[in-house]
Amino acid sequence: MENNSTKILKLSASAIKTYDQCPKKYYYQYIEKVERKQWDHFDVGNLCHKTLELFHKIYMEEGLKKKKSLSNLMSYAFSEARKNFPNLRGELLKDSKQMILDYLTSIKKAKEMPIVKGVETSFEFNLCDNVMIRGILDRIDILKDGTFNIVDYKTNKNPKYLDPFQLLIYGVWLKEQYPKIESFKATFILLKHLSSRREYEFNTEDLNSTRKKLMKFAEKIGNDNEWITIPNHLCNWCDFKNICPEQKVW
Repeated sequence: MENNSTKILKLSASAIKTYDQCPKKYYYQYIEKVERKQWDHFDVGNLCHKTLELFHKIYMEEGLKKKKSLSNLMSYAFSEARKNFPNLRGELLKDSKQMILDYLTSIKKAKEMPIVKGVETSFEFNLCDNVMIRGILDRIDILKDGTFNIVDYKTNKNPKYLDPFQLLIYGVWLKEQYPKIESFKATFILLKHLSSRREYEFNTEDLNSTRKKLMKFAEKIGNDNEWITIPNHLCNWCDFKNICPEQKVW
């Protein structure tokens, strides 16, 4: 996500999304590395992600031998994750617990646990000689027919802003790891909406198109010397609102 002396442009799905929304915001966050505001809802999302990471990791490694039930396992995972967010209290903590309980309910209704291959999987790969793509996958499952399913948890209030391009970027990495795959599935799990699911199926043609889009973004970002501001509906919640030269027009 940065241009440095090695001339390697390092990008992630979130960096590309930031640039697409507003190049100036990308500049502040990834070039100047201005300290970002700490939002309480980030802790809510991070707590939920950490809880589900622990929940599935423990189940992968030992099943229910020690915790006896899914409820006990989730309670333990939440308690352990909670230690990382001691200041999260009140309604926000209540919201976090409710999302986790809704997720647990959805798992129980399915009557079987997903076959999880990995949680919080860090990755990076070279798109070309001077562009690296990196990121972290919330979860990778293997379906009964052997198909990969990339899973991403979302705590957004409004699901209309979901963008499958993020999942496709993960799919490009998956193809790098398993060149023989011709298709894969991907799922957003909407934790704020009773853990409802948005499911997709992608193929090689989709991944080839995604590679081309990534190259276009990399070229634009790598050659940008202006970093223009694009005022939009998210400006009032921007971490850099107070230093943005366009703040008076918002």
